[in-house]
Parts: sequence; structure tokens; C-alpha cells
Amino acid sequence: MKAATFKLCLPIIAMTAQQTAAALIIPPFLQSLDYPVSAIGSLISLAPVLSLAARLPSGLIYRSERARMLMLATLAVMTLCTFLYSVAAQPLYFALVQAFFGFAYGAATTIYLAFFVDALPSDEDRHHALGYYTGCLAVGYSAGGFAAGYVADKLGYAATFRFASLLGLLCIALFFILRPSPSRRTATDARKEETAQTVLASLKSLLDPGMATIVVVALFLNLLHQLGNSFFPLYGLAVGLSLTQVGSIRALYSLCNAVTRPFSGTVVKRLGHWKLSRAGLPLQSALLMLIPFFHDFVPLVIVFLLVGFIRAVVIVANAISMVEDVDSTRVSRGVISGIYNAAGDLGNILGPSAGGLIAAFTGITLLFVVAPLIAVALFFFSLWLCRFADRSVRLGHS
Repeated sequence: MKAATFKLCLPIIAMTAQQTAAALIIPPFLQSLDYPVSAIGSLISLAPVLSLAARLPSGLIYRSERARMLMLATLAVMTLCTFLYSVAAQPLYFALVQAFFGFAYGAATTIYLAFFVDALPSDEDRHHALGYYTGCLAVGYSAGGFAAGYVADKLGYAATFRFASLLGLLCIALFFILRPSPSRRTATDARKEETAQTVLASLKSLLDPGMATIVVVALFLNLLHQLGNSFFPLYGLAVGLSLTQVGSIRALYSLCNAVTRPFSGTVVKRLGHWKLSRAGLPLQSALLMLIPFFHDFVPLVIVFLLVGFIRAVVIVANAISMVEDVDSTRVSRGVISGIYNAAGDLGNILGPSAGGLIAAFTGITLLFVVAPLIAVALFFFSLWLCRFADRSVRLGHS
């Protein structure tokens, strides 16, 4: 990794660690204030919904020359909100803080992904760079969760929120001292970036065949991820695993993601991002379908390590598709980043809700057979729709 790329990766670690540290302790913090479970769920859901709402607007206003200003503004809001969590005990105040934090986090991650791609050194291998980027996301999630749990056990919830706000200040400091290297953007690209895309034009960009496929992969990839995250603890307890064992399996799964992603660029470059983006998701679904056949700790660890490995490779492959397969002169870099992240947010929202609906009919055990099968069927149907829409558009122009 080049030094310039390494500097670009540091803020994303601090940013995701801050978000994870806050998110981890919000449920027990609200429970300690005697909030009912229904209210806790509603308040938690505000952040991902507002994050989703921020994706397209932040992508529309993104320009490479104003990225620093936008990032400092969004990071400042995130840091202030993280600190205010500790004093926002009333439901209305907490809801406002949660909403502002979610919107700022959605905007910051959208803008930073576009900035990261634009600021890569001209001689940097993008396959490797995007592997490092997605790997840093996983490192931030793992580090933030571990640190927040330790601080909360030792010092309490309020101190943990303040610790997380210090991570926000660290992220601001890291971003402030960044000096982007010359990027691959040409003068023509820069002039075209000046032409602001309207909301309608941005929505039409979903019809771009490359963009549509990336959206489908990102959506179903996160849907499967949240399906496992949300319902495996219930399955584990049902088959006799302890909470410690369930937590260890999830930690190893996250660690596999963090370790694999930085090196996935080489695998993707050798096998091709197009093939891996499409073949990886059915394979991940097949692995999830193995879960009901195992009740012991070690076999389930192996299954989740394999799932984590496949997920890491597909994430990197899809991120590379976002950069390589979508013409940034037709769809601006900011809009590409916004749509890409919004698709992931939508998958995060749909995974638990769809899984809960299916589990109500099948039970937790059969959920891991039925839900992946439905996901794969819908995935291939969505890819077919993308190809059909692309052919229709081409015939209409001919």
C-alpha cells in the first residue's frame, strides 16, 4: 500500500469505530433508562432510515474540490451528536440526536467513498486500494465494538459516548491533515463534474446496466448479512450454545471480514470482479443454508468463517465494479457513491424485517433454508430485470 493510500484509509477506521461504539451501547443505555423495547427499536431505526435519506442528496452535492469542507461539516455533526447521546435522556431529545447522527453518518460515508476514489494516487492499483478501503471499514467496526464494550464495562455508558466522541475528533484531525495525491481525473472529467445532476437524472442513472447490477448485489449482500446477524443468536441459543459462544462466532466472522478484505483485491483482479459479484452471493446463500445442519460450536465457526470470506470478496468485487463498470462522465462519482451506499442501507433495513416475517411462518431453524433460497431467486430475477431493461433501452434508441 502506498503511503498516500494509507493516509486515506485512516479516517474511515476512526469514522466507523465511532459509529460502532455509539451503536453498540445505545440499546443497553436506553434499557437502563427504562425505555420499553418497542420504543428502543423505534429509536434505533431512526439512524439507518435517516442515513438512507442522506445518500442521494449528499451524492448530488459532492464535488472533489468541496469534499474537505463537506466532510468536516458532517464529521463535526457526528461528533457533537455522539457526545449529546450521554445527556439526551428524554425520548424527543434522543430521537433528534439519533436522527441528526444518522443523516450525518450517511452523508459522510457517501462523500468519503467518492473522495477516496478521486484522491487515489494515479499509479495506485484500484483493485488493491478498494480492498484496503473495505477492509478498513471492517477494522473500524471490530475495533469500535471491542473498545466500546470494554469502556462501558469499566466506566459506564456516559463515559463510552464521550470516548466515542473523542474518536470523532480523531477522525476530524486525520481528515484535516490529509493532502490528496494527484488523482486519475482528467480536466474533462472535472468540467463534467461541474454540471450538477438533477434528482430525476440521478434516478435515471439506476437504468445504467452497470449501476443497476451493483445496486442489486449490494442490496442482497447486506440483506443476507443482516439476516445472519439478527437471527443467528436466536438459533444458537435454541441449539444449546451459550451467549459467549454466539458472540465468539460473530466476532470471528467480523475478524475474517477485516482480515480478508485488504487482500481480496488480488483475488478479484485474478478471477474478475464481474464473475465474483454475481457468483459470490449464491455461494454465500448456500453456506447459510448449512447452518441448520450443525448444532456444535466448531462446525458453526467454520461455516461463518467461510461466509465471512465470501462476503469480503464479494464486497470488494462490487466496490471495484462501482469504479470500473460505471462511466463517471455519465453518472457523477458522488451519485454513484450515494446510490451504492443507499442500496446497502436498504438491504440492512430489509434483512431483519423480511427475516422476521419468514421466521413467523417457518421458525428460526427453517429460516436459514427458506430465506436464502428466496433471496437467491429474487437476486437472479433482479439481474434478469436489469438485463431486460438495458435491452429495452437500447432498442428504444435504435
